Amino acid sequence: MVPSNDPMRALLTAAAALLGVALAGCVPELAGSPAHPNPIIVREFAISPGVVTLDPSFGFSLHRGVSGVPPSQRAAGVARAAAFNLADAIAQQLSLLGYDAIRSNTAVPEPGARALIVSGAFRHLDEGRRRQVGAENPSIAVDTRIDYQIEAAAPQRVTELHLDSRQVPQDAIVAVSGRRGVDVNLAATRVGGAIARYLGETARLNNWPGAPR
Repeated sequence: MVPSNDPMRALLTAAAALLGVALAGCVPELAGSPAHPNPIIVREFAISPGVVTLDPSFGFSLHRGVSGVPPSQRAAGVARAAAFNLADAIAQQLSLLGYDAIRSNTAVPEPGARALIVSGAFRHLDEGRRRQVGAENPSIAVDTRIDYQIEAAAPQRVTELHLDSRQVPQDAIVAVSGRRGVDVNLAATRVGGAIARYLGETARLNNWPGAPR
């Protein structure tokens, strides 16, 4: 449940209203029984190494005369890991909330089905300073898009979320990960949990069915 004093409440209410309009005007007549009649499809968020700020205290080699990992290679690896953790957290949290979450960059609703689709892009990713214990300060910021789609029809935009891990509370994650500590992947996981929380609340307000049993 989203607290009544949550600053995202107005956005959540607007998203629920927009989804309600889409559902009212575009409910398909189900043909047969699709395996996933009401999935929530989670895409991996786009990220460019150019938005990554690396921790300058890492990436060197302990062997004299041997260069460390090139910054471009490190940035690409950090970007891939953060994108994976973000999408994984969204899908895991939605599954824990009882929804039929599917992680896929290509999946579309089956014939006779409908779907909510989560996608987006990273605005920035900062590894922070991992050697500064207590002041690591890793962070990410993402632009999130939530669309509604029926079969092969064009997706309809429901809402957009602009989230920064520095403004997302620690309790945004509910049993998504047992990991503890401070790093950019945990920041991605926390933002993923927040995205799933708002999406789950939007779905609940519109009586979006859970996963098939």
